[in-house]
Amino acid sequence: MNSTLTEVLDAARALPRAERAEIAHELIASLENTEYDEARYAELRAAVDKGIASLDAGRGIVLSVDELDGYLAERSRLATARVAARVA
Repeated sequence: MNSTLTEVLDAARALPRAERAEIAHELIASLENTEYDEARYAELRAAVDKGIASLDAGRGIVLSVDELDGYLAERSRLATARVAARVA
């Protein structure tokens, strides 16, 4: 840690709890990428709309409670593989 960062952290730690919380909130908010979040939300919304349309068209699947865990585990595995392929 460089001396400037150390000084800032020491100064922040000396503040009252409420002010430290406000600083933490502001720093976290500064990390948010609104455009990215909005794009992800739009992508998610499109996927949900597609899924609802599929259900409305009768293309849903019926699962028993016993099958649900396995189905969700497989969907999770497929999603993880897709993300890994995108990153690679």
